[in-house]
Amino acid sequence: MKKLGAFALALVFLIGNALLGASGQASAQPPVRSPEWLRLDIERMTPRLATPEEDTLHVTGSVTNVGDRRISDIVARLQIGQRQGTERELRSTLTGSPATDAGASEWSEVATTLEPGQSAELSIEVPLAELGLSAPGVYPLLVNVNGTPAYGGAARLAAVNLLLPVIDPPAETPPVAASVLWPITSAPKLVADPHDGPVVLADDQLAEELAPGGRLDALVSAASAYRDNPDVFGSLCFAVDPDLLETVAAMAEGYQVQTPTGPVRGTGSEQAGRWLQALRELVSGHCVVQIPYADADLGALSKVSTRADLVADAVNNSAAILNLLRVQPRAGVLWPQGSLGDAALRSAAGAGTTTVLTDPARLGAGASDGTAMTTTAGVNALGYDSLVASAFAGTGRADSVTNQPNVATQNGLAALAFRAGLGDETAERPALIAPPHDWDASVSELHSLLGSLARLHEERMLAPARLDDLLATPADGNAALDGADGADLAGSPVSDEVIAGLSDIETTAADLQRAMSVDPTRQVQPISLIQPLHNAVLRATSTAWDSPAARTAAATAARTQLESLGNQVTVTTPSQPVSLASGSSPLPVTLSNALPVAVTVRIKLDNSAGLRTDRVQDTPLAANSRVGRLIPAEALRSGRFSVDVSLTTPGGTELGTPARLELTSNEFGVVTVVLTATAAGALFLLGGRRIYRRVRQRGQEGQSGS
Repeated sequence: MKKLGAFALALVFLIGNALLGASGQASAQPPVRSPEWLRLDIERMTPRLATPEEDTLHVTGSVTNVGDRRISDIVARLQIGQRQGTERELRSTLTGSPATDAGASEWSEVATTLEPGQSAELSIEVPLAELGLSAPGVYPLLVNVNGTPAYGGAARLAAVNLLLPVIDPPAETPPVAASVLWPITSAPKLVADPHDGPVVLADDQLAEELAPGGRLDALVSAASAYRDNPDVFGSLCFAVDPDLLETVAAMAEGYQVQTPTGPVRGTGSEQAGRWLQALRELVSGHCVVQIPYADADLGALSKVSTRADLVADAVNNSAAILNLLRVQPRAGVLWPQGSLGDAALRSAAGAGTTTVLTDPARLGAGASDGTAMTTTAGVNALGYDSLVASAFAGTGRADSVTNQPNVATQNGLAALAFRAGLGDETAERPALIAPPHDWDASVSELHSLLGSLARLHEERMLAPARLDDLLATPADGNAALDGADGADLAGSPVSDEVIAGLSDIETTAADLQRAMSVDPTRQVQPISLIQPLHNAVLRATSTAWDSPAARTAAATAARTQLESLGNQVTVTTPSQPVSLASGSSPLPVTLSNALPVAVTVRIKLDNSAGLRTDRVQDTPLAANSRVGRLIPAEALRSGRFSVDVSLTTPGGTELGTPARLELTSNEFGVVTVVLTATAAGALFLLGGRRIYRRVRQRGQEGQSGS
């Protein structure tokens, strides 16, 4: 009996251990990601602002099979959630998957079957009353797509969450004052900016953005359409990137595009000139503020080791904007993205920045949307509406792969309507609306947005506010601006490795500048050649780069520009071997300077065994010159050998490519002559000694014979 009990106990132990082991093993395994079946793209929704009087809600789009199986019985419907009363509820809806079980439409057929890669149009039209939308407010709206994959069962295969505002404003509610920033910027494209030649762009994508229907064209044309609407246009303030303006102006003069086989002529010169003129007319006499040059990360720039003030270069571009747009931007006002810190802000303040527009999350726990505070660096910080900003920056939560600016625009509009009275909370301050810098809404979406803003103004839910009025808001205390947090931390972070590489570029550029001087015949300042290198460093820190690879490519482009500048100062040698006719024959080289400034160079000889040279004095080269130079040298041996000749600045920066000088020596060097003379003297002494011994020996023999 005891044996049976022991056996049972052991069996229980083994089974329990096995179960626990299996459980532990299963829990240690990584979760399996659900396969992607369908992609849902929302193209249009009407109305964007619903009213109880309107009859139907119409949503159109497309559904694409992105999986590897046939999918059948594809249907879709709209589902609505509960009204969002508080900001906390709306924020949770924007970042999560809210419940949408308050109402739903009937299922609508999308397609009977979709093979992999095939698409079908989606169109759902439903009476608003069927969804239960009778009270004003902001409601979560789910576009839900179901289907049946081959070898599987029916399930939700795609969905997109967005927000639907329903307006019915009471007359006694005062309107909320709002000012809207309108960003005009794009990812940097310039990779070469030669002094006497056309600029070179990384690709021709900017031409597409400037062309009719392109992203940048949409931003300008949509705003231009509302220039005669004082409420809408009066609330806009255009935020411009000086690097974009300079690049477009250079494109209008003719430019090249980098390709694997070399630069080719760009195709967007006409579009660039047309767009720049349209932008000039749009902003004439209107509010304009600066975005940092190339949308640079000011915090990263403050870490680059350099004698130049890169932060000042990034923020102090009022003259360029005035020159290209013929309008003076608001003095001292800056709208940066990326990291910020005390060092960056102090540099910006030294360059004239007085106010930064930023996420209030950076101003500490006590700050709220619209708060103005004074930073420890002495710069005022004005917080924009973070709720609306996060809505505009999002793409809508989806159960399938999606990237839909249309959804983000609708959510941003809904968040703004929430601020304008659709929520239960009363707005305490005017709202500063800040879409993302890289706003990628289509022209139709922007028209719909501005039309909806006009509607909110007509309904007395919004009132136009000038940015100048918001800038006059008294500071509500002090804050140490957080350099690490906030929704405006866009793009891929700038790594320490990239910072080190950019610091090296700046160090080399400074040494090049010290070797340069103004040539009286050209009157070109050296800084005009060095400033493009600083600008390339700014582009490498741009917040537009969304991956480490893109940022590394920008840093590589900056180094390539640096090397291209140094390669315009070269040394060449004769193509035939140089015969040294005597032991002290000079070595002929040719020095060339293709730069429009004078450059002082130092000649270096390497691999010069068998040759003795005196120290060669530093040589000034005139602009665009080519001169011969004889290097005093003394051959230490005969025969054929080679010497490497290179150029550097007096500070040691290499210039151009080293050249090889082939030499043939027929003369004995001094050492060889001395050795030969010594050997000859020794031979003479030995011979004389031998003769002396013979003469002496004969004399001794004669004396013995006598």
